[in-house]
Amino acid sequence: MVIKSKIESIKKINELNLNKFPEQLFKKNDEEKVEQFLNQYPAQYYAIRDKSKSGGTFKLKVDYNKVLDEIKEYNLFTINVSSANYADNQLLVGEIEFLSNGEVYAILSIDPSASVRDAIQNPTFNFKTDIFDKRLNKIPHFDFIYKYIIEHNLKDTIVEFSLFDKELGTKNEKVIVYELRTHY
Repeated sequence: MVIKSKIESIKKINELNLNKFPEQLFKKNDEEKVEQFLNQYPAQYYAIRDKSKSGGTFKLKVDYNKVLDEIKEYNLFTINVSSANYADNQLLVGEIEFLSNGEVYAILSIDPSASVRDAIQNPTFNFKTDIFDKRLNKIPHFDFIYKYIIEHNLKDTIVEFSLFDKELGTKNEKVIVYELRTHY
């Protein structure tokens, strides 16, 4: 699997039918489409991410009533239901990669209010190791995440995710996948 951009990541998540929060890609002046999305997926908070370039502007907790004002600065962007709506239910968040050779890279947080970016900046766990390292047993729900990665053929791919204590998202599962990366 080769994923070279955020747009390719979105396509791959859809192609693999992975669980995600409802999300849609928009262009500048798509206010009517944005309103339709907000009405279809009502929530208190939404995330807005610039998709025009890697490292673009993002806002992870935008109040429902402020979304239309916030999108004015974007040319190509996604809006999704924010994980902030479920902070009380989040168990584990971050990015993880299981390589075919048995190596494991994990940057994770157990802070229920953390985003993936927060987890990377202030991780509870930060390992570059192998699958046999006993320290991995200290990561809550590690086996659940490992099983998810294997079952969905996501080895050799960095998976940005959150694990929740209840089923959420488009497929009503406990794992939400935000992004897949291989070559960027």
